[in-house]
Amino acid sequence: MGSKSEARKIRKAQKVQRFNERKEKSLETAIADRMPRVRDEPKEDGGPRVSGALANRIESFQKQPRAQKGGSRFSCKVTWCDSRADLDGAWTWGEPRLWTTAEWSDEIEPAFHHFQCLTWGEVDKMASGSGHKMHHEHEIDDLIKEAKDRWLSLGLEQYDTVFRFRLDGRKRVWGLIVQAHFHIVWWDRKHKIYPVD
Repeated sequence: MGSKSEARKIRKAQKVQRFNERKEKSLETAIADRMPRVRDEPKEDGGPRVSGALANRIESFQKQPRAQKGGSRFSCKVTWCDSRADLDGAWTWGEPRLWTTAEWSDEIEPAFHHFQCLTWGEVDKMASGSGHKMHHEHEIDDLIKEAKDRWLSLGLEQYDTVFRFRLDGRKRVWGLIVQAHFHIVWWDRKHKIYPVD
């Protein structure tokens, strides 16, 4: 009987020894796998490596100027949209913020089709008969309190100036300029957002 139990103990010890050898070999392999097998030299520009299709899109995007040299918009053509227009509700003087279809098609849209043929420099030079600039920026603090509060409620607090286009008589279009793009915010039929005597 002694020989069988001794043989069993030997087999068990050998099994434990083989397990420990395999365990050490596995650990060595795992540690070795953490190191890169082939080391690539970093690109000279230090940027990430991207697929060919993505690289082409990035290249075409980089060719498009994001802003003019020096940050000036004056040599750029006017572009515009109404994606940030505030069309909900009405002002306290009873004027709805939403323009009518007739106002849009007869007054606002034709005026902006004209403006988009001009550069911002040309728009800046336009003057009324009295010599005042027709289209220009205002500080947000120059507006009536209701307009200032509305500006903040629209989440536009990062813009401290507002641009105003004069369309006809007392009619104004107020908005913001991002680079050379004008975003319409308000249609002001009676010049109430920035009152004058």
